[in-house]
Amino acid sequence: MTYILPNTEEKPVYVEQMFNKIAQKYDLFNDIVTLGMHRKWKRFVARQTGLVDEQKCLDLCCGTGDIAREILRQFPLSKLTGLDFSENMLNIAESKNTPEISVKYLLGDAMSIPFQDGEFNAVTIGYGMRNVKDINQFLKEILRVLKPEGILVSLDIGKIKVPTIAYLNHFYFFHIVPLIGKLLMPGENIFKYLPQSSLEYPNQESLKKIMTQTGFHNVHFHNFVFGASTVHVAYKPART
Repeated sequence: MTYILPNTEEKPVYVEQMFNKIAQKYDLFNDIVTLGMHRKWKRFVARQTGLVDEQKCLDLCCGTGDIAREILRQFPLSKLTGLDFSENMLNIAESKNTPEISVKYLLGDAMSIPFQDGEFNAVTIGYGMRNVKDINQFLKEILRVLKPEGILVSLDIGKIKVPTIAYLNHFYFFHIVPLIGKLLMPGENIFKYLPQSSLEYPNQESLKKIMTQTGFHNVHFHNFVFGASTVHVAYKPART
């Protein structure tokens, strides 16, 4: 049976429900499908924030809290908040808090961030931008809560330009990844959604252009595994 992506209006509820269902196996799934490389990429995301002293960072679509915890490992004086709309994901994230590394987690919608303007020095997001219903509005909301000269660091899938490698990656993402998901949690469509959603997601240069048009500057990206995963870094302009 052909898988059909949810429409724009259905997408938020669909994604929330699916991630709630797979929360218990989500970390294991990521470790298997990336051969553990996602942890290296998330360490890279954390380094890009460059937080100083008690500066504040918001980890959007934080899931089980990998990026938020890594930021605290690298910048132990920073103030971290994780936001996600999946209650089950947040329960797992909170269970991983320790006296040394403790993140404040909130249940909420990344399209309507429950904080005042200019609240954070950095905003991070890992594999979440692809799941929002409107990337432009999402970026504007991030821009709103960032302080002037604040930084956005986003990890997500990318597009590979080398044809042979792109073909191999497509086969892996569309055939092997859903199979792994089916073995871990039979019957869950989220493992079909993940590759299908990549088709509509902008490539690296297009996302860079969207970020610039939204109001960010000094936008650049770093590719991993020939561009299969990519990290975009963007800055909010200083006050003029």
